[in-house]
Amino acid sequence: MKSLMKMIIGLAFGFWFFILWACKSLLSSDIPVTISAWDTIIFSFSYLVSTVVALIYVRFTQNGKLHIFQSIPTLLWGVSTAQVITHQYHPYDTLMSVIGFIGSGVIMFFSIWKQRHARHGS
Repeated sequence: MKSLMKMIIGLAFGFWFFILWACKSLLSSDIPVTISAWDTIIFSFSYLVSTVVALIYVRFTQNGKLHIFQSIPTLLWGVSTAQVITHQYHPYDTLMSVIGFIGSGVIMFFSIWKQRHARHGS
């Protein structure tokens, strides 16, 4: 039962970070891109809070394997970041993509690190 609950929570985190990516994509989907500073602040704050909650979950959950569920959102953020850096659409779009990629990458890193650390018994 505990394993099922961890899987549901992992899916919820993965889905939530996918939703945040989709919201960022919707904000930057206009041609020309018009993103306000307020949109960027709201997005950055919500992403920061989501990342902190995910990191707290990784910290206090034994063998949560959140990195498995976070891999697709991290891939989407990575592609989005590479695209905005290559094409230089809008500074706020670039900032939001970089924040998203770094946040997802940090969650992936700490989840993998925690799993390896627990496996080696140190």
